[in-house]
Amino acid sequence: MNNFKANIKQKYNISNYQAEQIIFVIKSLGSELSKMLIMGILFRNEILLFLFQLIFMCFLRSFSGGFHFYSYWSCLLASVLYMSSLVFIFPNITLPLYMQIFLLSISFCICYLIGPVLSKYRINFPKKQLYFCRNVTCSIIFLFSLILYIIPQNRYMVAGSWMIILHSLQLLAAKILAKGGRINDI
Repeated sequence: MNNFKANIKQKYNISNYQAEQIIFVIKSLGSELSKMLIMGILFRNEILLFLFQLIFMCFLRSFSGGFHFYSYWSCLLASVLYMSSLVFIFPNITLPLYMQIFLLSISFCICYLIGPVLSKYRINFPKKQLYFCRNVTCSIIFLFSLILYIIPQNRYMVAGSWMIILHSLQLLAAKILAKGGRINDI
């Protein structure tokens, strides 16, 4: 990487900081893509449900954050366990529609009041961006709830409901941990 860094600094006449940013992006993309590939292999028998959950999770986490692990292996392990529950366990637990809508409403409130929960490496958002992220997250949850109400129950809709519910719970837990375990500071 040092040779790469030196080459791009020289070729594009950029600062050391800018070169570090480029290297960070390349490492991050490589890390995330390799984790997705590993999980894709692990969930190959349920690849469509896995891809559905992965895409849905990416939208939610992009705008509301959540738990962050600071090593590749701990992140991979947590991601595999999280996705395993969402692909193999929760799609088989179907709640009545009114209960799903109720839990999604609670998730909506949690995500609005708490999100986004950023990594310790991210600077805090300006208020305008914070509200934008909250509004996008809540719009996703609202649209999903509307679609859930219209479309008959199926495995993907059940899995999506659980994705939102679990996402809001891990967001709540991440916020509590970020505040040092003090729930009254949320």
